[in-house]
Amino acid sequence: MFRLGPKRNADLPIADRLPAPDLIIYSSDTQLRDEQRIGAFHHHLAAGRRFEFRGLPTGFEGEPMGSDFVLGLFLEPARLDPLADAVLALRRQGRSIALIVAIKPGQLAAFGRWLEKRAGEHRLGGMHLLVAADLDGVSAQLGDRMSPVREENVIRMPMTTEVENQSWKNFYVFSSKLQTLVTRVRAFAQNGIHRAYLLGGPGSGKTSLAYYYFLVRNKGRFVSVNLAAENTGDKSSVKSLLCGHVAGAFPGAGARIGAFTQARDGVCFLDESHGVMGPVMEVLMEALDNGQYLPFGAAAKQRLDCALLFATNRSWQHLMDSVNIDEFTRLGAATLQVPELSQREEDMIAVTATTLARLGEGCTTWKGPTGLHDDAWERIRACRWHGNARALVRTLEAAFVDCCSRGETLIPAQDIDMGISMWEPKDHHSHKIYGVNA
Repeated sequence: MFRLGPKRNADLPIADRLPAPDLIIYSSDTQLRDEQRIGAFHHHLAAGRRFEFRGLPTGFEGEPMGSDFVLGLFLEPARLDPLADAVLALRRQGRSIALIVAIKPGQLAAFGRWLEKRAGEHRLGGMHLLVAADLDGVSAQLGDRMSPVREENVIRMPMTTEVENQSWKNFYVFSSKLQTLVTRVRAFAQNGIHRAYLLGGPGSGKTSLAYYYFLVRNKGRFVSVNLAAENTGDKSSVKSLLCGHVAGAFPGAGARIGAFTQARDGVCFLDESHGVMGPVMEVLMEALDNGQYLPFGAAAKQRLDCALLFATNRSWQHLMDSVNIDEFTRLGAATLQVPELSQREEDMIAVTATTLARLGEGCTTWKGPTGLHDDAWERIRACRWHGNARALVRTLEAAFVDCCSRGETLIPAQDIDMGISMWEPKDHHSHKIYGVNA
């Protein structure tokens, strides 16, 4: 059943009162409140579930929200604040309530600005996201969004994790799959799991999740080593990089603090660690086996206090096949599989919205588009995104430039198609080596 009238249960005789609705829908568009037009919701809600349609009040103080799910239907982003604040307040009181925000593709840039503002104010949580062109599109996706939100919707982290600065970036966590992974990462950090392997395609968010582990661990420093950028074929260079060296270790050498020492009891993040073989593995062996290491040229060993997080965009099978199995088992790492962006539509929405907002803010003589044509969003939604967020951002940048050059207000599908052909080709030899989930 659904209710359209203004009466609440409290206004009705006890015999006529209905159970609390499973979903409360708020919209400022009276045309969307016609019984015939919203009847489609019945086909996509589980049998026996009820929803109640309400107009958008001027304020939410005292507004009864007896449902576990609230839908903001095609609201202008500027009008979402009172609704989002009301949901956050109820969550702080222990209510398991979630706000589902449904927006149209043409609203994405404004919504991106809203997300960034709320994240910067630490007022982003308890939300699911949905993009659709009309009510039918909303009702078709609604069932997938009606699930509890157990984690915060954003991880705030420095733009550069090891350089002092005042710039911050947001890693958005809206999809249920990514929320589940964040819960697992936090449990690792809280329960003494000090070695873990982050597996995921390029641009899937491995560094952000490693930094989140560091935030939860709340010790020492976060030190990142990109093995692809180092001379990993030279053992002395690798030993100096990870373990450090003493003055005079080789001609003209001054003392160097290695990554293990610099991290202290924090986190040493070894990125692109499909390079953990040969000299790299030789240096790691003692640290992994005995929890100690010897700086190059030193006489005394030091205890390894930091957690070691490895990350690679290769598959686990590729890693096993690349090294001796005895060496491989020394890693002793639990695995954390990062779901691909194509499996995380809500996070895809956040990346698209905030990227369009950022690009628009940089315009001076151009006027940034307000969003996408409906079919342009469908192109993004259907793409495989082997390059994950990185490829999506490059695609949006290319499409943004072409659209602005013509002075159009919405990015059309052909611009997205062109961007995809440049940055996310369907067939490329590198797709075979990445650890992506089909």
